[in-house]
Amino acid sequence: MPSSRTCVVFGGNGFLGQHLCQRLLTDGYNVRSVSRTGRPKGEVQSWWSDMEWIKADLGAEASRSAMAGAEVIFHLASSTHPCTSNSDAVFDLQSNLIGSVQMLKRASVSGVQRVIFISSGGTVYGVPRQIPIPETHPTDPICSYGIHKLAIEKYLYLFRTLGELDSIVLRVSNLYGEHQNLDKPLGAVSHFAYRAATGKTVEIWGDGTIRRDYIHVDDVVNAFRKAITYRGPERVFNIGTGRSVSLNQLLELIGQRVDRRLQVTYAPARGFDVLDNALEITRAARELGWTPSIRLEAGLDRVLRSSLCVQQECA
Repeated sequence: MPSSRTCVVFGGNGFLGQHLCQRLLTDGYNVRSVSRTGRPKGEVQSWWSDMEWIKADLGAEASRSAMAGAEVIFHLASSTHPCTSNSDAVFDLQSNLIGSVQMLKRASVSGVQRVIFISSGGTVYGVPRQIPIPETHPTDPICSYGIHKLAIEKYLYLFRTLGELDSIVLRVSNLYGEHQNLDKPLGAVSHFAYRAATGKTVEIWGDGTIRRDYIHVDDVVNAFRKAITYRGPERVFNIGTGRSVSLNQLLELIGQRVDRRLQVTYAPARGFDVLDNALEITRAARELGWTPSIRLEAGLDRVLRSSLCVQQECA
């Protein structure tokens, strides 16, 4: 891959962003990361010096210069999560949607060839009418996070229809993997694994029967890489595994690996949680030539090893 090709990753200092940036560097791209905090916090990684870290808000004027000469932009940035977005829907829309549209407009006049956007396969569909959920399923989100993701998808469609900017949307299911923020209740697999490795109690909202489609970060990064060079007719893809497991099943799998029963408390269910979510992925397989390669059991082993290393380093 020619080293002159440049990618810009909005949200490159986050969990998925760092995995993606590192892989793009390995593939020979010049990489710039744009985020509110610039360079990531924590232990310095050797590959950080091989790329540019730019501190700027998504819609800030500084993002214009960050896009200069870029062929592809990855839009991973979000200031909210599904569990926080309903508490302030106005902030959710102001901080995510408006900034995104400002960035897209600048990209359209900067010579950018393609924007690849991470949407939310777990929230844009709302309550599923069938499982697994195809891309053609109705989109009726029941949380503000899903609404702003869907709205950005629509603006991408608008820019594409007007001939201003090409784009690909990846509707990703529940993401997990090594180096996720372990001690925050975001990302059940990594959070549960860390709590299990450190002997802490796991808290679950509801009775644990909620089912989710868990996809490893390496598989998601591979989907993004496929989207860079895709030249087919489709523009929206589900990225998941096609199967779901319940929170209780997830706890059982983790308990088997640490050889003990986990301590669990159950809190009242949250109104925005759908009961089941698994994504139909045949379109991605057919068009992108992408399928997930890391089964949940193998992914759990990797996350638990990472969690145990974190525990030992902190001891």
